[in-house]
Amino acid sequence: MRQYDDELKETVKLVNNGSVKQAINLLEKNNEPGVITKDKDILYYFENGELLTLDNNYAAGRDSWLKADEYVRQWEDAVNTDAAQMLGSVGSYLVNDKTRRYEGQDYEKVMLSTNLTLNHIMLGNYDLARIEMKKTYEREKLIESFREKEYDALQEDAKTKNVTVDVTQMKDYPMAELDTPEVNSLKNGFQNAFAHYLAGYFFEVTGEPSLSEPGYRNALKLAPNSRIVQSGLKGVGRHRPGAKESDVLFVIESGFAPAWKSITIPIPVPRQTGFMVTPLSFPVIKSENKGFVPSTVSVAGKQLSVETLTNIDTMARRQLKDQMPAILLRTVIRAVVKSVAQDQAYKGGVVLGVLTNVATVATEQADERSWRTLPDRIAVARATLPQGNQTIEFQTGTGTFRKEVAIGSRFTIIPIRITSGTVYMGQPNTLGSGLSELSADTAVSKKASKKTVKKTNQ
Repeated sequence: MRQYDDELKETVKLVNNGSVKQAINLLEKNNEPGVITKDKDILYYFENGELLTLDNNYAAGRDSWLKADEYVRQWEDAVNTDAAQMLGSVGSYLVNDKTRRYEGQDYEKVMLSTNLTLNHIMLGNYDLARIEMKKTYEREKLIESFREKEYDALQEDAKTKNVTVDVTQMKDYPMAELDTPEVNSLKNGFQNAFAHYLAGYFFEVTGEPSLSEPGYRNALKLAPNSRIVQSGLKGVGRHRPGAKESDVLFVIESGFAPAWKSITIPIPVPRQTGFMVTPLSFPVIKSENKGFVPSTVSVAGKQLSVETLTNIDTMARRQLKDQMPAILLRTVIRAVVKSVAQDQAYKGGVVLGVLTNVATVATEQADERSWRTLPDRIAVARATLPQGNQTIEFQTGTGTFRKEVAIGSRFTIIPIRITSGTVYMGQPNTLGSGLSELSADTAVSKKASKKTVKKTNQ
């Protein structure tokens, strides 16, 4: 019954204000054994990896995400070998979905692999990055197959319990928020164009154009109107930086992923005496701390266009829309099971029946767990730039951010995270390979006034 969303609000607030180290300490405190959790779960490793990466501790962030990846791989193994896994745990029928072991939202599973890919590249572990890119593709296919099988299994279970449901029964549910043009334009709620664009870029700059083209093509299927993806595909094998130039990719993340909330609406549920309108809980997506994406980045005398490739808010809504029939089935089946328990309890006496009814209402909650420190959006800008120290400048929504960055080697990736109060920037170390290590770059907190913001800590 952990209230995860309430717990993470303070963590997100600290990150938003530039206090990432305090956010890490708070996360550790909230995950001490015996306080709320018996052991650290996948959500801890999701959040911890994100916070450590924002603090430019890429190696520790990688290790945390690899711990999270162990949970996802256990889920993948169970999907491949255990048919019972498709129905989830028995507790999800008897209490609520929050009693099921949290395996990560589908878009979170793919984003985990995407983040590990970028992390490996930043640390110079190119072979591991290649493995992660392949795993991303395989993970997407497995998720697609699993969701189809899960829904079919739930329908069979509903038939055995004589349960018939339809999303049209959810008259008081805000379905319009899941039925927008942006949501409907997505192929699904778990594949993200940035992951495949990153693969295309990586293979291109490391001299493997035959592998680069499929990455760009996959990205284009997910973002067919993207000019930067179209340009990447068209220019495969043609981008050849000079001897003192670098192919630079700016990865600009902004804001925070939306929150999952629980709402209760009345649904007709079959009981022994006929249908009874029963209050049931369902998840909804609430946008909080949405990110600002600059239209351009100025560097080395060039104005680079910035283009959003992945909108996690929209992906979350698409995933919820696609899974709503299964969530509805599971929730109504649970209500039927609970109603039988209530009827039996009342036969044992009024007091027992009332206690059972109170317990039923108290435990009726939708699953609110999600990876809250993920960015809201991921955008990119790309250009061939002179190697050496260059000044980068862009708008943040509350002012102008300006900082000198080191550009070196044949390609350079510069990760940026923009929140409403802080800009976090990770900068590659240009010594040696140029991407083997990361320099510690402290976040800059900005005032809410529209003043020019400069870097205060190196």
